[in-house]
Amino acid sequence: MRMRIGPRLATALVIVIGVALSALADLYFFDYKENLFFDREYLFAGSGLLLFWVGFGFVGCVGIVVISKWVGHAFLMKHDDPYTGEHVEAEPEEASDG
Repeated sequence: MRMRIGPRLATALVIVIGVALSALADLYFFDYKENLFFDREYLFAGSGLLLFWVGFGFVGCVGIVVISKWVGHAFLMKHDDPYTGEHVEAEPEEASDG
């Protein structure tokens, strides 16, 4: 019995397989210590560890998102009343008919 999958699931599966193959190629060509093509000198001891730069990039990405959200909430999302110019803490609740 053949299992049928939809086109969206097939596309998602192809993307996941592509990302996994790309990660494996990255491990082999860039994180492998005894590379086939050239000998690498590391800037510091930690940069020679397996998947160091992947983790470094992930932590940097998360840091940028957290800092951007903080800046957005602290400085950019200020609610000022367009008529009086006064700072409004929260949106006024709508009056209910009832």
